Amino acid sequence: MDRYVYDSPQTGVGYTNQNSDAVRGRITYDLGDVQLNYIGGYREAFSEGYVALSPGYLTRNWGAPLKTQSHELRLNGETGGIVWQGGVFFFDERFSQNQGLYSPRIGPNGGYVNFFKGNVESTSWSGFGQVEVPLGEQLTAVGGLRYTRDKRTANFKFFNFAANTGLIELTNQPARTLTPTPFKDENVTWLAGLNYKPNADTLIYAKASTGYKGGGFDGTGTLYKPEKNTAYEGGAKLNFGPTSQHLFNVAAFYYNYRDLQTDILVDPAAGAQTFNAGKATIWGIEAEARIKLSRFDTFHASVNYLNAKYDEFFGTYAVQDPANPNRTALDAGDRADLSGQRIPQTPEWVIYIGYDKEFDLGSAGSLTASVFSRFKSSYFAAPNYRDAEQQAYTQTDLSLEYKPVNRNFTVQAFVRNLENTRPLTYANFVAAAQDDIFNWQFGDPRTYGVRVGVNF
Repeated sequence: MDRYVYDSPQTGVGYTNQNSDAVRGRITYDLGDVQLNYIGGYREAFSEGYVALSPGYLTRNWGAPLKTQSHELRLNGETGGIVWQGGVFFFDERFSQNQGLYSPRIGPNGGYVNFFKGNVESTSWSGFGQVEVPLGEQLTAVGGLRYTRDKRTANFKFFNFAANTGLIELTNQPARTLTPTPFKDENVTWLAGLNYKPNADTLIYAKASTGYKGGGFDGTGTLYKPEKNTAYEGGAKLNFGPTSQHLFNVAAFYYNYRDLQTDILVDPAAGAQTFNAGKATIWGIEAEARIKLSRFDTFHASVNYLNAKYDEFFGTYAVQDPANPNRTALDAGDRADLSGQRIPQTPEWVIYIGYDKEFDLGSAGSLTASVFSRFKSSYFAAPNYRDAEQQAYTQTDLSLEYKPVNRNFTVQAFVRNLENTRPLTYANFVAAAQDDIFNWQFGDPRTYGVRVGVNF
C-alpha cells in the first residue's frame, strides 16, 4: 500500500463547510467562606458537504444544524477543615441530520443507496457534590456523588433505494417515518479515594469511581443502552531536587466497561449503527518524568503500557469470509465474535522522549532548540481486520525558537514527522450496495515551516 501517492475516489476528495457561533461565560461571587459560581454557554453550528468513498461513492450531507446550551451553578467552600462543593448542571442539544449514500452508477444520473433525515433532542440534568475530609495532617479522604437524568426524543424519515435522482436532496420520494419511544434514564455515579501527602512535594493517592455515558438513538432510529464503567486508579506525584525543579509521576489504572457502545455496519441499505458490544477491560501503567539537567537543559519522557481487550463482543459484523472474499458475515447471517481481541486504537506501548536546550544570547534574547520523539507499538485502527493493522513506528519533531528580550513576539522554525511516517488514523470495512470496500485514512506527512507568535 503506497501511503504517499494513490488514486482518489472517482467522486473526488470531498469538502466540508461549517459555520459555528458560540458564547461562553463565567461569573464568580465571593461570599466569604463560600464561593458561588455560574458557568454557561450557548452554541449554534451548521455544516454541509460530502465525504468521498472508494471507489465511486460519496456521503452527501445536505445540512446538519446543531444547537446546544449548558448551565452549571456550583457552591464551594471550606467548613471545619472540610473542603466541599456541590451544584446542579443542565444540558440541552438539538441536532438534525439530512444525508445519503450516493453513487453515480445508480441510473444514468446517479442515485442513493440510502438517504435519511433525523431530528434528535437531548436534555440532561444532574446534581453533584464532593467533599475532602482530613483524617490527619497527611491523609485526606475524598468522596463524591452525582445523580444524572437523561431524556432523548427523535423522529426519522428513511427514503427507499432511489435510482436516477441525480445528486439532489431527496424530499418527495417514497419514504417511511419512525418516531421511537423516548429514551429516559437516570443513574448515580460515585467517587471514593484517599490522598496521602507525607510532605509538600509528594502525593500518593488511590481512588475508585464509576462512570456513565448516556444511551440514545443511532442513525437508523435504533435505541442503544447507556455505557457504564468502574475505574480504579492509584499512583504517586513527586517533585524533588533543588526548588522542586524535577518531576516524576506514576499511575496504574483498571477500567471495567459494561454495555460498551460500538459503531458497526449491519445493513448497507441503512448505514452505520450503534449497539452495545458487551464488556471490555482496559488496564495499564503510565509514568512520566521531567528532569532539569541544568539551568538551560531539560529532559522529559513518558512511558505508557496499555492492555485493552473486549471481554464480550458478539454481533453481526461486516467481516470478510476467508474462503470467499466476496461474501461477508452479513451475507451469511453469521455473528462475529471479537471477544479477547484488542480494542481499536490502543497500542500496547507508547513512549515519548524530549530534550530542550536553551542558549542565552544576552541582550539579543534566547534561542531554544527542541527535539521530541514518540514511539507507538502496533495497533488496529478497526476491530482486528488484518488490513487495519498499523505496524510499530516512530515520529520525531524538531524546532528552533527565538525570543528577543523585552519583546512580545517569538519566531520558530519547525519540522514535524521527520521520518515522514504516515500511520493509519482510520480504517474500516464498509459494504455499499454490492461493493465490499475497505477505507483508510493516514496521518500527515513530513511538514515544516516558520511560525510567528505574538503575546498581547
